[in-house]
Order: sequence, then structure tokens, then C-alpha cells
Amino acid sequence: MAREQKNLTVATVNGVKWTMVATIVNSVLQIGYTAVMARLLSPAAFGLVALAGVILRFGVYFAKMGMERAIVQKPDLTEQDVRVAFTSSVLLGLLFAGLLVLGAPLAARIVHQPEVIPVVRALAIGIFLSGLNGTAMSLLHRAMRFRALAIMEMLSFLLSYLGLGMLLAWQGFGVWALVGASLGQGLIITVFSYSAVRHSVRLLFSWAAYRPLLAYGSRMSVISFVEFVSMSLDTLLIGRLLGPAALGIYTRGSMLIALPVHLLSSNVAKVIFPSFSKVQADRAKLRDVYLSSITLIAMVITPVCAGVMVAAPEIVLVMLGPHWLEAIPILRVICATYALSAVTMFAGVVCDATAVLTWKLNLNVFYVLLLAGLMFFCSRYGLLGVAWALVAGELVRTLLYTVLMRRVLAAPPLSLLRAYGPGVLAGLLAALGIAAVRHSLQPLGVPTVVLLGLEMLVGAVVLGSLGLLYPPAQLRDVLRRLLARLTGSPGTVPASPVVRVLRLVAARLARLDGETLVSPLPAGLSPNPLQPDATPDLQPVPPGSPGKAAVFSGSAAEVV
Repeated sequence: MAREQKNLTVATVNGVKWTMVATIVNSVLQIGYTAVMARLLSPAAFGLVALAGVILRFGVYFAKMGMERAIVQKPDLTEQDVRVAFTSSVLLGLLFAGLLVLGAPLAARIVHQPEVIPVVRALAIGIFLSGLNGTAMSLLHRAMRFRALAIMEMLSFLLSYLGLGMLLAWQGFGVWALVGASLGQGLIITVFSYSAVRHSVRLLFSWAAYRPLLAYGSRMSVISFVEFVSMSLDTLLIGRLLGPAALGIYTRGSMLIALPVHLLSSNVAKVIFPSFSKVQADRAKLRDVYLSSITLIAMVITPVCAGVMVAAPEIVLVMLGPHWLEAIPILRVICATYALSAVTMFAGVVCDATAVLTWKLNLNVFYVLLLAGLMFFCSRYGLLGVAWALVAGELVRTLLYTVLMRRVLAAPPLSLLRAYGPGVLAGLLAALGIAAVRHSLQPLGVPTVVLLGLEMLVGAVVLGSLGLLYPPAQLRDVLRRLLARLTGSPGTVPASPVVRVLRLVAARLARLDGETLVSPLPAGLSPNPLQPDATPDLQPVPPGSPGKAAVFSGSAAEVV
């Protein structure tokens, strides 16, 4: 049991490492891709692809039938389960791709945009490709092979978007450059994923074999579809009422914050879901994992959102250019939505991992109905009204998930506020620092790109100082658990300069706790930031020793 726990911890930490590498690389690539494509293509091109994407995702969620999540969540997986998942994914992918090709004119009439018909028909091929690679991708997630997934994600984006997509845009293909990049990535992932996992591709038709996976997967599919509707209401409403040009401005503006937050949160969620699933029976342990995860992610997401809110003019000018100035107020308002995303994201993952799906479905259905009403009412105020409606709806959903987590994990709302506290403090300080730089240097005529660079530097210094040098107690405990796993035993020779730096940080955190660091861990804490505390054996400290010394001995050093 201890060995299984240790293996899970190692896999989780390695998964976080690789997903963070993929997140950073993809963020850099996305920044370059966005800056170039925004200057090569019109807002209408982005708006058409955004509308087509919404229409396509209507089919994607039902084509998968939740099989991918069921493969990861099922405690005991057999070859028959794999064949069932592959058969359903391929056949349903083919079916819904065909339906979208035939039904594209009807969808165009719904959104009042006939230009979207050929785009939908071309992108429908991606649904079939998703069906082909879905089982292999699920098996990679279940096995927690996040190194392979990260490499696959980075290479596919590099080849399809920065290679094919930018080449087509430069050659004047317009909206088809975006279509080609999307399909190219789907094809590359299909080839790479099956090369990594050579699962059986024999089709299987047996209702008895389908029933266990469908019991979970069908509900997951419905929930995913409802969540998709909630995320797409703004796109549908703006595209129908205000046109593709306005939709392009809205999507590009919101993308500037959605991109970094989504890359971070979605990649972490990929690691957390299988980890949550493996400890689903121990609700106390799962509660500790849930709160620790929120503390870590909120410490990054909240300062990023606060900083982007202040530096929005410079970000839009540098990333999109002067003809996208209407996106500035949209970006500022949308930041408030993503600052709340840590709660809703991890609470949703807890529901998935514990199969508490009925409550999650009810919550999201209510949220969709509420959001539709808010957006319909606020749409009279234009793009900014829709953005504020999204913020109000997300606030309500956060409160509902807080109540649900109290029911599922016995997590009091106060513990959630404490988990968010370090991130809120960091966000406030980062915003104040960036605002001071902006208001002091802008009147001097400093070039926009230089000003943005200085704002980013100040934000990074504030975040680094608060996160690593002077972290609040709640964050300090979580960081020490994480550093204990990343740096290994303090008695060993550091394998790299990075480990030496991390050990120095761990030593400083120990001194802030009034301890002399013999182990990077505070007394009584497990070495895993995503596992509950252990109770170590403590050796007495000789008289006269400075501070407290937490020394692990025996089996306590192996608690993971």
C-alpha cells in the first residue's frame, strides 16, 4: 500500500512537472502565433472559426459519450473495456461528423451566418480524428504518462499552428489557415497517440460490455455538454446579434487571459483527475488534496488575472495591434471570471472522480439557465454587457460549488477562503505594483513594448517574493510539501543547480516557520503537497540548538 501511494505521488509530481513544461512552451508559442495571426487575418476570420467551433462541439460531446473519462475513472480496466471505448468513439465520431456536414446549413441559419457552412463542414473531419485518437489519449492519461502527452502536445502545436497555419495565412488563405492548423493538429495527435499506445483496434459489439462504461460515460457526456453550452453562450449570442467582426474582437480580447489560465488549469486538471480518482474512497484525504490544489493554482491564476486587468492596454497593443483597442475593456472584465476558476475547476474534478454526477449536472443546468437570462438581459449594453453577465454567472457558480463541496467533502466555506487567501493577497500586491509602474512611466513616453516588459517584470518579482521569500502560512505549508518531493532527501548531493536553488528556498521556508531545516518538511507534514499530513517520528533537539528542528527517522521519511 505504501509503495502504491509512493508511486502515485511520484507520478503526480512528474505529471505536474511535464504539464508545466508543456504549459510554458505552449504559452510562448501561442503568444507568437497570436501576435502574427492577428496581423495577417481579420477579426471576421477569427469570428467565423469561433462560431464553427461552437457548432462542432455540439457534436463532439455526444460523439465521445464520456468514454474517455470513463476509461480513466474505472478502477479495473480490461481489454474488453478498451475495445468498447474505441468502437464507440470511432463509430460515433463518424456519425456526428457526417451529421454536421449535412446539417451545416441549418446551423448557419441558427447563428445567422451563412459564411460558416464550409468552415463547419471542413472542421467536422476533426470530430472523426478525435474519435480515432480518444482511446489512446485516455490510456495515456490513465497510465499518467504525462511526459509523452506533453511532448505530443508541444510538437503537434509547433507543426500544425506555427508551421502549417502561419504558412497558409502568409499565403493569403484567410480563414482556411485557421482550419488547416486545427485539422493538422488533430491528425498529428492521432498518429502520435497510437504510436505511444498500441491498443486493440478490433471493434466490439456487445451491450453487456458497453453497460458499465456507459453508466458513467453517458452522464459525463451530458454534463460536459451542459458545461460546453455555458461556455459557448457568449459566443453564440454575440455572433447572432452583433456579427462575426464583433465576435472576433470579443474572442481575441478574452483569449489574452483565457489562454494562459486555460493552459495552466486544464493541464493541471489532466494530472489531478487520475490522482483524485485513485483516492476517491478516502474523502478526508481527497479534501486535503482539493484545498491544497486550490492554494497552489490560485497563487498563480489570481495574480495573473489581476496583473492583466491593470496592464490590459499594453497587452492588447503589443499582442493584437492598434486596431483591436475595443478588446481592452473586454479583457479587463473577463479577468474577474478567470480569477474564480480555481474553485469551479477543482470542484468539478472532485465530482468527476467521485462519480457525484447528478449534483454536478443539476448545478450546471441551473447555471446555464441563469447565464442565458443574464446575457440576454445584458446584451443590450453590447460586448461589455455580455462580459459582465459572464462574471456575475461565474460568481454564482462558484458559490454553488462551494456548497456542493461542503456536502461531498465536508469542506467548510472558511477553509476555501483560507485556501484562496494567499492568491488574493498576491493578486492585490501584483496589481498595485504594475499600476505604479504604468502610471509613473506612461507619461514619460516609454515605448509600449518596453512598458509591458517592465510591468511583467514587476509582477513576476512581486509574485516570486510573496510565493517563495515571504509566503503566508497557508501557502508555506503547501510549498514545503512540494519542495520536499522535488528536492529529495536533504542528505543527498543535489543532482542539478535547480535542486540546490529549491533547497535554499526550502531552508528559508523552514526558518520562517522557526525551524532548523534537517528535512525540507515542517513537522507533521507529508512530503506530497497533494496528500494529507503524516505524523512523523521526531528526534529530540539537543539543548542549545537554534530554533526547532524537525528530523525524520525510520518509516516516517518514507511517508508519501
